[in-house]
Amino acid sequence: MSNALDRLDELLVVRTVEALSEAENSELSKLLTAHPEIDPDAYDRTGAAIHAAYVELEPMPAHLHDRISRSAAELFDLQPDELAARRRKRSTRSRVTPYLPWLATAAAMVLVLITWWPNTAPQIDADIDSLRAALIAGGATRLDWTATADPAAPSASGDVVWDAQRQQGFMRFSMLAANEPTVFQYQLWIFDAERDERYPVDGGVFDIPANTGEFIVPIQAKLPIGDAVLFAVTVEQPGGVVVSDRERIVLLAELG
Repeated sequence: MSNALDRLDELLVVRTVEALSEAENSELSKLLTAHPEIDPDAYDRTGAAIHAAYVELEPMPAHLHDRISRSAAELFDLQPDELAARRRKRSTRSRVTPYLPWLATAAAMVLVLITWWPNTAPQIDADIDSLRAALIAGGATRLDWTATADPAAPSASGDVVWDAQRQQGFMRFSMLAANEPTVFQYQLWIFDAERDERYPVDGGVFDIPANTGEFIVPIQAKLPIGDAVLFAVTVEQPGGVVVSDRERIVLLAELG
């Protein structure tokens, strides 16, 4: 990565969390003119998303910070000492907020992932339970699943957590039958009191791996949810459907 692109990256990241000086704005304009392939708005969108996701949570855990840093170093072909030097350099700026060092790395990671895999669902990892717990601690709604008589869910249990303000949530499953993705997939439907009940919002298609105990899946609502009153998991064809015939409903969670 060239020095010019390094500097452009730094200015765009800093701009997401603070105002640039007149000289910095002038420098940024010249760099953007020289590099039209860079989308400056992508940095702002990424910064806003990260801010919304983490601003009210505890600081990023050290082990997660280190893992993201290592991944960023690999993606940008940086040696660990080079990445650390860049973070130290940025942390010396007197106006930078405390979370900028890891925001820079996280923003870079998110930008690369958006560019490379725009249609890929978020990957589940060990830290997802912490994010779910944080939503619950912040007052998110938690509803227990009720299993139906469908053969995929005779002993299934768990819950769904939904934060209406953040438009984020997670599904937790235990003993839900594993699926073969080429045969069928599970799909979440969110019934919104502000929408026609015939057309619930698609909450994402997902799989349950074999030989798993408790399993947590992020909710991926395709539309904003105004007033969620019912969550339903159905069995659908691979890739999911736009409108479910609701022939196989395996789990339900109803508010009230």
